[in-house]
Amino acid sequence: MTKKLILIVIPMLIISALTLAACNLPFKGESTQDFNQVQTLAAATVQAQVGQFLTQTAQAPHVIVITATPQATVQGQPTAVPPTATALPPAATPIPPTATAIPIPCNQAGWVTDVTIPDGTNFIVSSSFVKTWRVRNTGACTWGSGYSIVFISGDAMSAPASVALPASVQPGQTVDISVPMIAPANTGSYTGNWMLRSPNGTTFGVGPANGTPVTVKIVVNSVPKPKDPNTIYDFVGNYCAAQWRTNGGFINCPSSAINYTSGSITRTYAPILENGIADDEGTLITVPATGGDGMIQGQFPAITIHSGDHLVATLLCSNQKPQCSVTFEVLAMENGTSTTTSLGTWDKTYDNSNLPIDLDLSSMDGKKMIFFLKVSSKGNSTDDMAQWMAARVTHP
Repeated sequence: MTKKLILIVIPMLIISALTLAACNLPFKGESTQDFNQVQTLAAATVQAQVGQFLTQTAQAPHVIVITATPQATVQGQPTAVPPTATALPPAATPIPPTATAIPIPCNQAGWVTDVTIPDGTNFIVSSSFVKTWRVRNTGACTWGSGYSIVFISGDAMSAPASVALPASVQPGQTVDISVPMIAPANTGSYTGNWMLRSPNGTTFGVGPANGTPVTVKIVVNSVPKPKDPNTIYDFVGNYCAAQWRTNGGFINCPSSAINYTSGSITRTYAPILENGIADDEGTLITVPATGGDGMIQGQFPAITIHSGDHLVATLLCSNQKPQCSVTFEVLAMENGTSTTTSLGTWDKTYDNSNLPIDLDLSSMDGKKMIFFLKVSSKGNSTDDMAQWMAARVTHP
């Protein structure tokens, strides 16, 4: 038992003993000696109860009493105050990085489409055509005077080395760029590569890297045989064997394109008739040069004629050439002489009709003859695109 507990219990026992003794005190008339006896009895009782209590306590199981001792507050020391939560400022909203503007090059182009002659187009050897690309100005500079398209590599196909752009092209605008060409004289596949060029000589192509050329890709086939199995000489198939000239002088065969100013000679195996119907006969397309005496004429090599041979052809204007008005003429000259003879003339206007001709050459039997195919303008040469369809010497 702890000392503190004994100090609490013993006074309580004394009080209890005195109370019990008091109950036995005598009433009036009893002597003081009796009171002293009571005190002695009370003390004995207390001593007995204390002894009994101590004996019981020693026999009882130990009980540990934990008394929380309050912490002493030191005078002058401030009482601890829980910290007050300080409001944090709101988190800053992240600001995305600002994209750095990439400068647009001055000269830059984007390919749009092939306006004419898609890749793989078939042509007969020595056929004329015009390739047209559509491109967009994706740069920062205007394509003005001095800009052109130039041949870079591959097959030039008889095209000029460079062609000026047809108009000024602002950034964002498109332009159609056309180049006249001629299919090679040999069969096979051909590719030509072209790029744009600025006035200072800088070349640039299309695409993201600005270095991709625009191309022309064709397949060249041999000259088809005439539809007429009795053909002796095919003027269409041999058209560049002839010498061609206009009132302005000699011209190359084939011409790179239709030319109403200087005249031109080209060929097609898919002619469009005046009525809009497509045909599959070989056809010469002859355009007189401009002028009051505008004309075009082809002089063919000498061939030997036999009795029964005929010179035949179908004469017409080209489709959608409503102002066409021409005179066709066939002339002949015996080889070794200088005298030409007209075998006939035929006027033709645009009237949705075809004009067939058939000349019997039997009077020239055994002679080597030179033939001339001629077309003359009858006035204004506008739309004078005259066709000699299936022109040939045949022996029916």
